[in-house]
Amino acid sequence: MRIILPTPVTPAALLASNIPEDDHPAWSAGQTYARGARVVADHGVWESVADGNQGHDPAGDALGSWWLRIGATNRWRAFDERIGGQTVGGPTITYSIRLPRTLNRIAFFNLDAASIRVTVTTPAGATIHDRTVDLVARDPVGTFWEYVFTEFAFTPNVIVAAPLPAGATLDITVTGGAVTRVGEIVMGRDTPVGTTVAGTGLGLGLVDYSVKQRDEWGGLYIVPRPVTRTVSLAFQVPLEGAARVQSIMERVSSRLAVFYAGEGADVWGTTVAGILRDYDLTLGHAICDGRAEVESLA
Repeated sequence: MRIILPTPVTPAALLASNIPEDDHPAWSAGQTYARGARVVADHGVWESVADGNQGHDPAGDALGSWWLRIGATNRWRAFDERIGGQTVGGPTITYSIRLPRTLNRIAFFNLDAASIRVTVTTPAGATIHDRTVDLVARDPVGTFWEYVFTEFAFTPNVIVAAPLPAGATLDITVTGGAVTRVGEIVMGRDTPVGTTVAGTGLGLGLVDYSVKQRDEWGGLYIVPRPVTRTVSLAFQVPLEGAARVQSIMERVSSRLAVFYAGEGADVWGTTVAGILRDYDLTLGHAICDGRAEVESLA
């Protein structure tokens, strides 16, 4: 089991992107906005909640008297700590990021794309990493008909290991078809926790936040809401490593993090970006058995 502790992508770190921030007109202090009008400010989309709305900066409206923040702009949805909302682009989506500190992992979630290219360039202009990850695959086939009818599968989540020194430039290119989508990009430092154990403690689940009600005649009404994934991870660590694991879990409590079973292909589907819901570590004579319950972002 491993955990990636994220480093936020700030406006100062994002050097360039081919995704414009033109979701709505930019907010203007001299413009008067009616109720329901939407603007872009502080890399977010805001909706006016009152008529005659003039001179009220959305980013400074702490009480929400004039503006309601709807969410991040299309460019920034890839960094808004939400899986459901996607950054949507044409054949490619590109980001250029100045690394604020030394990191070693980049995680991508809720992808609708064919490939990802990750390039790292030092301040001196030397390319120290250039890797393309193919996201399209399908099961092995044995006959011509299987070749024709076996569908291609697109990998929605992927973790890329790369040297990411502080001050270097990280260039990300996500390539798809006519439309490319990225749910979330998380970059951070990978931390090994313990050895993942397949068996009783390893599991997957869902939490559906939709509202389901029946009327007096038994008719069913469903109000669709987000569905999150839950992952149960079982792991083992030597007794002398128990204090270290406890410290790691304390640091990730109430914080967004990426949890995954181990390096390589995620054959169990346990890679998740979310929050730690529960954790315990049973101390043994030589080996400690641990369990972590994680719920994904919506």
